[in-house]
Amino acid sequence: MRTWVITLPLLAACASTPPPAEGPKIERTNEALDLSGEWNDVDADNVAKAIIVECLTSPWAQNFEKDAGRKPVVRLAPVRNKTDGYLDYRYFTKQIEAALINSGQVEVVSSVEEADAMRDERADQAEHASDESVKSQGLETGADFLMNGWIISQNDQAGGKEVRTYLTSIEVTATQSNKKAWVGQHRIKKVVTK
Repeated sequence: MRTWVITLPLLAACASTPPPAEGPKIERTNEALDLSGEWNDVDADNVAKAIIVECLTSPWAQNFEKDAGRKPVVRLAPVRNKTDGYLDYRYFTKQIEAALINSGQVEVVSSVEEADAMRDERADQAEHASDESVKSQGLETGADFLMNGWIISQNDQAGGKEVRTYLTSIEVTATQSNKKAWVGQHRIKKVVTK
């Protein structure tokens, strides 16, 4: 009887197992796809490209450099989502940030979120790093301008069709005076047939 108790689990373990269920089919593409009519990567890419061109061709940065004798320092703030759906603003603000830095027209400091992480790192270094390598608090570069904005949506529907309009408004505001130095807007309109 003991032989059967040991043998049955061994037989069960050696039994053939069914092949694994087939997973989802994955297809990579560089095509611009819009499956739902909601905000997506294509929209974010289009907004980033339009805002970058508008921002870098506007004279606000050159005017500041002419007056101050140095390039302006910009901090990007979170873009507020005022739509009904979810979107990750960082998908396009990181593209804008890279373009600003790579243009050589402005200097960019860490966002508020990133700056908090760096402050935590310096606090940790104050306790744990050697005197020769520790980085001091209170030596950050202050931003001359804050870049922030909104994404707003407006929908209209009738007769089995829906029009979804997304307006992205990005602003560059002087931190000292609160004067707006530049405002850029980009609109995306989609017609969804149900």
